[in-house]
Amino acid sequence: MSMFQDSNYHWRETCFVYFCRENRPTLRKVLKALEAVGPQYQVTNAQADPEGRFESMTVIAPDAFSALDICYLEGPEIQEEVEKQVKELSASDLTVAEQKQLAKLRMCDARFDIFHFERLVEEDDEDDDGLGDFFDPSALIIVLDALSKLTRGIAIDPQSGILL
Repeated sequence: MSMFQDSNYHWRETCFVYFCRENRPTLRKVLKALEAVGPQYQVTNAQADPEGRFESMTVIAPDAFSALDICYLEGPEIQEEVEKQVKELSASDLTVAEQKQLAKLRMCDARFDIFHFERLVEEDDEDDDGLGDFFDPSALIIVLDALSKLTRGIAIDPQSGILL
């Protein structure tokens, strides 16, 4: 079940990790990478293709009041998206490191779509310490970093056009 279907969560943003399809990880490697960043993530709906390669999953970060739907895509439409992203990013002032990432992006033909959701909290739903609950975007950043490292890919926030 996608988090889009869960009324307790509200979609906030979508980010991408672009990479070369030969770097597509197995589901087991993705699970291991998430396990390495901490026990605070709960994985559900993990799916692999017949060869054991990652297809999709949902990651819930209860302490951050967020969740992530992650899915794998490849094909000609990804390469078209890469060209679009390269054109948009080329128009801005880039550092030398960002220029290197942009050159690397041109080689990408696969992508993870990461849909970021915020858990909706009722006003009387507070922690025992009385401070209340707050959405924390760090779960997205941590997962993007883990997936980028695993695939040797490039994380992008398409709304802002920022290489992460």
